[in-house]
Amino acid sequence: MVTMFEAGKPFFKGNLHMHTTNTDGRLSPEDAIQRYADAGYDFICITDHWKRTTVPDYSGRMLVLPGIELDYFLASQVIHIIGINVDESILDTADRKWGPQRGIDAILAAGGLPVLAHPAWSLNTTETIASLMRLTAVEIFNGVSRPPWNGDRADSTCLLDIAAANGTVHNTIAVDDAHHYNGDECHSFIRIQANELTPEDVTDALKRGAYYATQGPELIQVSFDGDTVRVDCAPARRVLFHSNRPYAADRCWEGEGITHAAYQVRRDWCESFVRVIVEDENGLRAWANPITIPY
Repeated sequence: MVTMFEAGKPFFKGNLHMHTTNTDGRLSPEDAIQRYADAGYDFICITDHWKRTTVPDYSGRMLVLPGIELDYFLASQVIHIIGINVDESILDTADRKWGPQRGIDAILAAGGLPVLAHPAWSLNTTETIASLMRLTAVEIFNGVSRPPWNGDRADSTCLLDIAAANGTVHNTIAVDDAHHYNGDECHSFIRIQANELTPEDVTDALKRGAYYATQGPELIQVSFDGDTVRVDCAPARRVLFHSNRPYAADRCWEGEGITHAAYQVRRDWCESFVRVIVEDENGLRAWANPITIPY
């Protein structure tokens, strides 16, 4: 039996993509930190464009990780990579002229974790996603990539399902990508399981996939016994099981107060992955990291 979460281990709430007045955000780093602290977040990562923002004088309870966002422009799409918990060397090694893979490598060399940002908003293709090596995760939901701030391309679930069906399976995070701070903040986040709220434990949990993405719904456990994927959650109105098969029975569970659902994998249909999505009565979602089906 493979279980996604450890019983009794604490969860911490965090946002890993946001901007400040150091680039194109409308709050100072100090005010942005306070906005998330007031909303009950445990950690954030400030990811200003091509700048590493730190707030050395901050002494509050929340963990603030230094980050960066690197952006690259292609003929028909853009590629944005965020680097989580990068050191100062990123400013010397990252350069737009070298392209996104070199940017990913620079983030890794700077001790950080590279994440592909808002692939649906960026019009990324599955070929582009497959070409990017050594990503830690991909944003499955990016809150600012929708009205009233953008066109409606916040949710990358379908795109990442197509990528996974073609062999590129990534763990996923949900983020705000806050710029305006007029409703685009404190909405989409991850919950990680870590021993302590330290940079080392948070980044280790991200590497291991010990977290889930959410807009509020709570996942309690996701497990796989080799044949059946099971999910336990806070009361929900819908539980979905996505895979590489367009149709399968029992893929959608609906009702009031659902706290448990199960899906039997069809190896005779060559199912290669399963993604669990939980939706509450307000339409808010949580996404578990995908389960890869062994053969």
